[in-house]
Order: sequence, then structure tokens, then C-alpha cells
Amino acid sequence: MVEKANFRPRCMATTLPTMPHRDPEAACRAMLKYFPEAPSIPRLSMSVRMYLDGMPCLVIDPAKKQLRYDLSREEELMRFYEQVLSEGLDSFAMSPKYAAVFYVMLEALKNSCPPDFRLIHTQLPGLLTWGLSLIGPEGRPAWYDPVMREVIVQTLVMKVKWQQKKIREILRGAEMMITLGEPTLGMMSSPFGSILEGDVIQVLGDFFAQVEGLGCVHCCSNMDWGVLMKSSAHIINFDAYQFADKIALYPAEIRAFLERGGMLAWGIVPVAEEILRSESRQHLREKLEDGMELLIKEGIDRQKLLEQSFITPCCTTATLTVERAEQVFEYTQSISREMRRDHLRGC
Repeated sequence: MVEKANFRPRCMATTLPTMPHRDPEAACRAMLKYFPEAPSIPRLSMSVRMYLDGMPCLVIDPAKKQLRYDLSREEELMRFYEQVLSEGLDSFAMSPKYAAVFYVMLEALKNSCPPDFRLIHTQLPGLLTWGLSLIGPEGRPAWYDPVMREVIVQTLVMKVKWQQKKIREILRGAEMMITLGEPTLGMMSSPFGSILEGDVIQVLGDFFAQVEGLGCVHCCSNMDWGVLMKSSAHIINFDAYQFADKIALYPAEIRAFLERGGMLAWGIVPVAEEILRSESRQHLREKLEDGMELLIKEGIDRQKLLEQSFITPCCTTATLTVERAEQVFEYTQSISREMRRDHLRGC
């Protein structure tokens, strides 16, 4: 269960980190320009390679472009837990070879941190999503192997702690938002799925209990939203462009979530090229307010909802051109600014 948090985003704009830019410096400039309060550490690839250093029992097959796990490598597993227990963070450092933009972003923040800066946002592979995609002996996904599932949790915990250490060398006391990208959570609602609600809640709890900052789960598909509202996530980032009416089916759960200090990140700006061509900022603003109104009509307090909401794109901009991605960012920033101007005086 999420504990009551003091942080209030008040319709703050942020975004998921993955971008179409190929120049790390250009990506960082765009991020700081459009999201000065809550910049994400850009990612310029969907690859998980930057998260693999320090993770044991991995088998990389370059020919098949496949990543597998093998728990028979017991010595690696022992060394891994020694590093976890001793907080040997350097063993989990992200290599400049695979995460060059992380270091460029740190330098940019060191040289010119925006005056409005309030938090730094980072995203990691989702525990469920990665657990289902990482295959072991006899085709068994890591999610269904308790040892390898715990390895994934602890690896990502250590990656967060290492990032926080590096960030706080530059920005002491900086608040951090940690997002797990979990598109496969929608499988829980599928009749063909075999993912247990209790397992998801427990694993999210194990992860967020070990890291400092605001824990966020992003799911861009429809799902049983009540599950996340019962979890330890502080923030639920959802595709409000498509699913605002679906999340409104959980008014009691949302009310309890907000009362505990939980926050909603409204992914109102679409990231599909064909949709963007026919959309306008004004219509997206209206669509956002219509979505919020669905909750308000169910008895959700308007002021609390506005105070405890972020404004974001509905997903990453990775598949767009750079120009379209920055259009998405500009729409997100403008809608955030207008919502504050019209509903939240003093922002």
C-alpha cells in the first residue's frame, strides 16, 4: 500500500525517457527545455543492455540476438548476493559505452540546472515485463522462477541506488521519480494470462521498499487498475488518451489511492504519427478535462485530483521523428501550463 506522500505535482509536466534523438546532447537540451521541473534522464535506445552489468547467470547469444538465464552458474549468483548485501554499487554501474546519455545529462545538470527543477525522472525495465521476456531452461520465463525473479528485482534496486548516488553528487537531496515500464500488466485481464495479482503486488512492494523516491508504474495498455492502486506505487502513469473512461470505473480505489497520497500521471498526448496529424493541443486539453470530470462526477475531490496529477505523453516518443517528438513535448508542456493557470493559482 502506498504511504501518504508530501509531494504534490500540481499538473507538473514530465515524460518517459526514451526519445528518437540520436545526439545525446540534443536529447538533453530538449528534455531540459520542455520539462525543466521534472526532466527525465534520456534513453536513446529500447535496449536493456545498460542494465545488464552486475546481473548474474545471463547467457547472451549474439547470433540469435537472444538473452537467456542459467541458474546453474552458482558462483556468479553467490558473488552477486555478496555485492547486493554489501551495497557494492560500483559493480552495478552503467557503462558509458551503453549509457552515454546518462553522463551527458549529469554534466548538463551540473553546468546549468533549471531554476524550476524539482525532481529527476528515470525509467527501468518493468519487473513483470522483463521477467516474462527473459527465458531460461525449457523456455521458462524468469517471472515464474522465484530465484531469477528476485535477481531481477535486486539488480534493478542496485541500478537505482547507483544512479541516485551519481545524481546526488551533483544535486544534493534531489528528489527522484523511478518508473517501471510495465506494458504487459494488461495480460492480467486476459483470459489467457497466468499472472497472479498477489505476485505483482508483492514484487512491486519488494522493489519500491528498497529504493528512495517516488515509485511509478507506467502501463500503456488497459488493465485491472485496481491492482496498481492496491500496490506500493506512488504514481500510476496511464494512457489517458485511450483509457480515461476505463480508469474511471475504479472510483472507490482511486479515492483511497489519492487519500493515501497516491498520484495519477495522465498520458494525454498521443505518440502515434497518424493520430498526431489530426490532433490539436486545444482538443487534447479538453479531452484531459473530460477524463478528469469522469472521476469528479464519481465523487473524487476536484482540488485533490488536480494537486495530485502529472501531465505526460501517453507513452514514449521513440518511434516518432525528432520533430514530432518535440511537438509531443511542447503539447505536454503547454497543457500543463494551461491547467495550472486555469485551475491552480500560484503555480
